[in-house]
Amino acid sequence: MLVWKRLRQVLAMVVTVGTVGACVGVGPSAAGASGSSPVSATKLPALHATRGDAPAIVDADGRQVILRGVNLNSLGDYYQDNPKLPPVVKVGGRDWDEMARHGFDVVRLLVSWSKLEPTPGRIDDGYLRQIHRAVDAASARGIYSVIDMHQDAWGKYIASPPGVVCPDGRDPAIGWDGAPKWATLTDGAGTCSAGMREASDAVIAAWDSFYANRNGIMDHLAAVWGRIAHELRRDPAVAGYDLLNEPNHGHNDGEQVKVVLATYYRRSIAAIRKAERGPAAFAHIVFFEPTIYGVPVASTFTADKNIVFAPHHYGESIGNIPIEGLFDYYASVAKGYRSPMWVGEYGWFGDPSANAPKLARYAAKEDSLLTSGDTWWQWRQACGDPHSIGHPGGTPDRTLIHFQRNECPGDHNGGVVPQWACVWRPYPRASPGRLTALQSGCKGNLRLSGRATRSGSLEIWYPGARRPRVSGQHLSSVGARRVSGGFRITARVDGSYSVLAVSPK
Repeated sequence: MLVWKRLRQVLAMVVTVGTVGACVGVGPSAAGASGSSPVSATKLPALHATRGDAPAIVDADGRQVILRGVNLNSLGDYYQDNPKLPPVVKVGGRDWDEMARHGFDVVRLLVSWSKLEPTPGRIDDGYLRQIHRAVDAASARGIYSVIDMHQDAWGKYIASPPGVVCPDGRDPAIGWDGAPKWATLTDGAGTCSAGMREASDAVIAAWDSFYANRNGIMDHLAAVWGRIAHELRRDPAVAGYDLLNEPNHGHNDGEQVKVVLATYYRRSIAAIRKAERGPAAFAHIVFFEPTIYGVPVASTFTADKNIVFAPHHYGESIGNIPIEGLFDYYASVAKGYRSPMWVGEYGWFGDPSANAPKLARYAAKEDSLLTSGDTWWQWRQACGDPHSIGHPGGTPDRTLIHFQRNECPGDHNGGVVPQWACVWRPYPRASPGRLTALQSGCKGNLRLSGRATRSGSLEIWYPGARRPRVSGQHLSSVGARRVSGGFRITARVDGSYSVLAVSPK
């Protein structure tokens, strides 16, 4: 999750591109047997991205695809501060069924470098099998996977040692997740933190070592991507690869970090594309992020056409950057890349009733921009997650609020937060041609329009127990089939089409 105080400073200085025309205002302000009917049990079509004047994520039939879902960190290798509190909650069949019941068609599946390459050059095949099983379990419910190389504050091996004494203004730091111990090169820098996990001397030094490619650690991580891509090269249920979660700057300024981060991105893309060569292989989408402070790499960093800009949006959630302003900023950056935009993380973690109106504004703005979707952070947070503990010896809140509530201690599932209903609002999962407008109410109404050069099949997710009334222009063969959690609306469309779906009173 982003360090928003610093992001506000960066956004105040960054040069915008595209349609915004000025800086954004930042004033105060486990696999298992399924017991329910999945949305789709058929084989998922492969996806790819297009760049240009009308960028989009599209399927094998050329339909524009929106990917909406959640983050899942059950496979993450997190620091464990309290041996009685596991840092992740295991995923099982009921979890996947519940995701499908809420209309999700994607999961951002967190994986850890420390588990993938525990020693230099040795890939853990058992961990790769866990990733395969998770992808297969999601696919069986009609859900794509985005494989996310996750890290927070570099890794779990930068925790302050027991008994460390910190200077005034600094406190001992908890460990997090990401890099293996052998790739954590800090030269003995201090681990004490001044309130921001990303700003300890040790974290900054580790990032400096990565960007300098000391001991070849950047090359190692790029090669890990090559191995993952080789393993999943024939799997259409993998939407793509998120190259690195929330990269830090190290000691680089905004311009320098653009260069060194782009170097890592290019090496990883090259490793992925090389691994995907061969019979029946797919060229999977590459998702890439700005830095943790919102600085994007240059728009010319790659000529690869199969890429998606994937920022994180915590406007008015962590900090007070305006929701609409942050969306406009990110949309302008995506326009500079001429690529689709997909929000890899967003969400609220406090009083659901107070935050529901903010979520509604987020949803309305997202729809108006015709983004390629998003994933909520996160499915369920464990009592022993570093986010829950906060500092060495810390204790979690009694109730953790994410997509679901989690009761501590004991990781008792409190169920999906009903106030987050806008997350599973109606949306077109696959649309012939290109969408030209989208408006989806949190309580059920859906309006959309699109333009197709040839006849094709439109597919819409619609939540709830009451069959919607569907009307529109240039529609034929309209159907609404009941699936777990709602309805799958289908129709043949051609030319300039429009759809109105309304729940009956």
